Amino acid sequence: MLPAVAAASPALSHLPRHQHLGRRFHLRCHRLLPATPAKASCGARRRLLAGAFAAGDGPSGQDVDYSTGTTSSGSAYLGLFVRLLGLDNDARDREHAVCTLYQYSLGGRKSIDEIMQFPGCIVLIISLLKSESTRAREAAAGLLRNITSVQIYRKMAIESGAMEEVMSLLCKSTISPEMMEQCLCTIWNFSIDENWRYKILRSDVLTKIVRYLDEEDIKVKEAAGGIISNLALSPSNHGALVEAGVIPKLVHLLQTKEDDYKIIRKEARSSLILLARDDHYHSLIMEEGLVRVPLVGSAAYKAFKPLPHSWPTFPDGSEIQRSSRPSKYGATELLLGLSVNEKDTKPDKAKINAMIGRSNQQFLARVGAIELDDEGNEQSGSEKSDLYTILPWVDGVARLVLILGLEDISAIKKAARAIGDASINEHMRTSFKEAGAVKPLLELLKHDDVSVREAAAYALEKLSVSATICQKIKADGGLELLINTVKDPNTPVKQLEKMIYVLSQMFDMGISMVAAPESYAHEDVTSAEKSTQGDTATGNSVISHTFVNQEMARLVGRRC
Repeated sequence: MLPAVAAASPALSHLPRHQHLGRRFHLRCHRLLPATPAKASCGARRRLLAGAFAAGDGPSGQDVDYSTGTTSSGSAYLGLFVRLLGLDNDARDREHAVCTLYQYSLGGRKSIDEIMQFPGCIVLIISLLKSESTRAREAAAGLLRNITSVQIYRKMAIESGAMEEVMSLLCKSTISPEMMEQCLCTIWNFSIDENWRYKILRSDVLTKIVRYLDEEDIKVKEAAGGIISNLALSPSNHGALVEAGVIPKLVHLLQTKEDDYKIIRKEARSSLILLARDDHYHSLIMEEGLVRVPLVGSAAYKAFKPLPHSWPTFPDGSEIQRSSRPSKYGATELLLGLSVNEKDTKPDKAKINAMIGRSNQQFLARVGAIELDDEGNEQSGSEKSDLYTILPWVDGVARLVLILGLEDISAIKKAARAIGDASINEHMRTSFKEAGAVKPLLELLKHDDVSVREAAAYALEKLSVSATICQKIKADGGLELLINTVKDPNTPVKQLEKMIYVLSQMFDMGISMVAAPESYAHEDVTSAEKSTQGDTATGNSVISHTFVNQEMARLVGRRC
């Protein structure tokens, strides 16, 4: 924190007469300047702008506007302080002048305009970044931070070489946390304009900015996160950010639960959502344990209806086993899972995670807090109908399954496609199975809306890579439904291709035809016998992958 100029001024008795008079005049002018806090509140920091002003100087995410306060009589002495910044003045005079101007700049846009009315003052301020005095460097960096929070002055600062000087300060081996914060916030302001973001990426400072995400100082973390959030707004920067290792650090910050990390979590979520637009980076984010979930609007969740009270089941539909040793006073009915010496009744970890996720999301939906109305407003460059959030996989999987049961067609379609996009490995596919996604997806194949049916088919296509999913499809009666869908002449071509792929996966993995309709199982027996000689020899009624392709080609030929 920068102390007040008057409090930090040295004694005057030992100075020469001209310096003695200068100090007295200096202090006299300082008393006329408006008293402002030496450090801005952390909570008043903006996402895009990093000016250290008092709250109310401008709306969040916009350039600082004129302050509502009136100009103090101290503004008449600004010319003197700007003149004292000159290189021909004593180093201590320059230090006191820049500290006073920094304090004055905290008054907001109007105070900054009054400082910037003197030509060449920004060059003198930048020159003080090389001062031997730590206080002078910190005050110059803070003043530059406030000046660059105003749009019309950022270009002047760039043309005067401010960005290069600030970056050189960050690259020094020894730098105080206050100086680090001021420099990062200045770069944060520069990163607002897309034309200047490439300068940050092309310099060596990007790796240091990413490293500052691990700093203990919360304000340094916020400034570094704000820079990365702005850099992520340009898709061309995503490759450099990922190579610098931002994804694991952002995921770690997003999962931090401390109250002081509220701004950092918002910045990390915004950056990850932007990076997840690329399929490859989306996979990297999911490998870190996060899932991208569409924002469907709080109104869509009003259609959610909790199941009536009954003996509960796991999310995949399987019933929770009742204890074989009921309690005398009914405790086993009240406390689910209460069992004595019954190891076989303990559910596996996947089912436990599915139950936790379902309980969390259903509770949020019942109390109306599952999705806030202003959530997603910070996602610039996205259509209102194409907004997402990032959730831990336990909650993300459960929410996607919950959306499948809503009435909003657009929400259902987004959730089904999100399930398909998230089914990148066996862990995620198993998680969706345990969360109960298979049965509602099969039911959506009979939906009246064509786009919903195609989205459900896409999700099933991605899930059917797993043998356990194929078995689950058969157990839920999906084999007959899939075959009837393929035989339906009104099935769209895109959906038909995906259904054929799912059936091919199921039959190639050895799913029995017992669940198939009897008419289809005995249709064209001669062709089936020719294509399944190896299977009939073993006594199993399994249709080979080749036979499925032949049958599907014949069915498609009928449609043409």
